[in-house]
Amino acid sequence: AGHFPYAVQEGVLPAGAGGGGTGAGPDSKLAVTCACGRGGYAVGEWKHIITIGREYGAGGRSVAKRISDLLGIPHYDKEIIQLAAEKTGLSEEMIRGTEEHESGKTLLNWFLPSGSASAYDQAILAQAQTIRKIAEQGPCVIVGRGADYILRDFPHLVNVFLYAEKKDKVRYAMETYGESYEQAVRRVRHADAARESYYHYLTKAKWGDLKNYHLTLNSSPVGKQACAEIILQYASRKNG
Repeated sequence: AGHFPYAVQEGVLPAGAGGGGTGAGPDSKLAVTCACGRGGYAVGEWKHIITIGREYGAGGRSVAKRISDLLGIPHYDKEIIQLAAEKTGLSEEMIRGTEEHESGKTLLNWFLPSGSASAYDQAILAQAQTIRKIAEQGPCVIVGRGADYILRDFPHLVNVFLYAEKKDKVRYAMETYGESYEQAVRRVRHADAARESYYHYLTKAKWGDLKNYHLTLNSSPVGKQACAEIILQYASRKNG
């Protein structure tokens, strides 16, 4: 499926991709004073940025929202698509498609005239720039889109990967979309394959590999709320 050919760490864009470079440093972050402390894990200044990679149906968005509610910090998932579209002028549909389609099967349909970045690459770059801009504003929770890799030079970063049992993922698809079991199985398989392809294209690393994350959690046995609390417990004890 190839690999993502541009440097996103400093927000470098090729000609025709739009936007400008972004930098990041520890002085650009804001400390959020959290007064919740309901579980004894979030008292004082919260400095962490939490990234959540996730399998389809594992609850990434729900866990991110729970953490956001507990800490009073923003969380971003599909909002990244809208922000990236507003910044670059690319369509939301184009940007959304990067993580919903397997890149190896779609690249031939995404290329622009010779010498320009493909639309697929432009869409990935737009999201990468948006993620870095978001992180520069201070503590937050970011779901998916290789944020763990894009923000790898940021301090106070906690990278999490959520997975779940197949039966729970299939049940989620059936309940959410009213699909048959067979349709739900295909949806789960396609969604996870697309996310794996996106991550590998961007990072050349294996999606879901334990070595790429600080914490991996199976949300099936304990539920989404418990996952959020475990993540906060871990982050509050992490040095740096």
